[in-house]
Amino acid sequence: MEGQRQRERIQAELLKQALKLAPVGVFATFLNSLILVLVLWQPVSHTKLLTWFSITLCLVIQRGLFLYKHRRVSLLHGEAARATKEFVVGIGLAGMAWGSLPIFLFPLESPTHQTLIVFVLCGMVAGAAETFAPVLPAFIVFAVSALVPLFIRFLTIGGTVYYAMSAMTLIYLVLTFVIAKRVNITNRKLIELKEHYSRTAEELAASNKRLQERTDELSVSNKALEGYTERLERLNEELQDFAFVASHDLQEPLRKIQTFCNMIQEKYSSRIDSSGQEYLGRIISSASRMRQLVSDLLQLSRLTSIPKEFEIVDLAKIAREAADVFKNTVEQAGGSIEVGTLPALEADESQILRLFQNLIGNAIKFHGTEPPKIVIYAKLDENGICEIFIDDNGIGFDPQFAERIFKPFQRLHKLGEYEGTGMGLTICRKIAEFHGGSISARSEPGKGSTFIVRLPLKQTGLEGR
Repeated sequence: MEGQRQRERIQAELLKQALKLAPVGVFATFLNSLILVLVLWQPVSHTKLLTWFSITLCLVIQRGLFLYKHRRVSLLHGEAARATKEFVVGIGLAGMAWGSLPIFLFPLESPTHQTLIVFVLCGMVAGAAETFAPVLPAFIVFAVSALVPLFIRFLTIGGTVYYAMSAMTLIYLVLTFVIAKRVNITNRKLIELKEHYSRTAEELAASNKRLQERTDELSVSNKALEGYTERLERLNEELQDFAFVASHDLQEPLRKIQTFCNMIQEKYSSRIDSSGQEYLGRIISSASRMRQLVSDLLQLSRLTSIPKEFEIVDLAKIAREAADVFKNTVEQAGGSIEVGTLPALEADESQILRLFQNLIGNAIKFHGTEPPKIVIYAKLDENGICEIFIDDNGIGFDPQFAERIFKPFQRLHKLGEYEGTGMGLTICRKIAEFHGGSISARSEPGKGSTFIVRLPLKQTGLEGR
């Protein structure tokens, strides 16, 4: 269906081209016929000459009316096809009128007038090769109708010269057909190219329209997303403020509980029996543990509550500072902390220091029966990521808990068996994620543990997060 429509559009365009050039042909027909009447007035019968001129004039008028009628060619209801057929028929009649010259108006006794007729006919066919070429059937019927009778006339006269002229007429007919054919092919290709560019332009316009619609939709979505983001940031700030205030305000009553319990122990210990002493000790221990838990929560809320400007920090220097905090504890246990080669990267120095302190403290706390041995080193991958390894020879843990240990308040041991609130590794993960990185662990019971912190060397778009 689409192919048929395309052929109709091409046919209509070719007909438009022919109709655009047709007025020139109409004028040439009238002018040449008038000249022939004047020139042939003496050697040719006046009756035949006037009859021929009347017929030619009628055909000129018919073509003029046709041009006026079809000055705008439409594709509706096959009008282009019908107009093309009418055009070909009209041109065929004009060709027959001109072809009648060698038959009825050919002065045998005047070679000069014969030459004029031949010149006019060949000129008309040459002009038709240009003006009628867009509608190739029109040129064919015109050229054949005009030149074949001349070819036959030369043959009937006989003689070497006329035989040669008949052959030349035939060759001329073939050559003009070849020229008209090439012109027709060129015009057709140009129209097809125009159609292609037109379709491409329409498709591009449609694509641009869809793209604009999609852009508008994305713009609306982005505005809505910005609104959601602003509300989320506001809620997050409020939540952080609440956690900060709540944690800070909880410190005071806990401090008073510890203070008054210590005063009772100091002043009234002689009046309290052993059971009371035990209960009081449990109160002090619970209050102390609660204060530590609140302190950890406060630190966790502070990690992202205040925007930070990242700077280049020396990981080896920070790791050694963190190790110095535990120097006495490690030496008393007969252990060691070895800090290997570590790179410099963009980070918040205070948070990275806390990260190392928590991981080193965790390794010391779970060192087992052997003296603690902790090794810190790093590797760089091809993507600009620094992998920091913290190895220890502690008691280890079951690999199935490798993810659970980073969740808040999660403990793998009974309360009181090891000190702590279960927030240390949670804070480590928060610090790593705040820097666009991650933390993981691998271990086996009794074979120590390895914590791997992955941090980018350069922070991209994370400042002030």
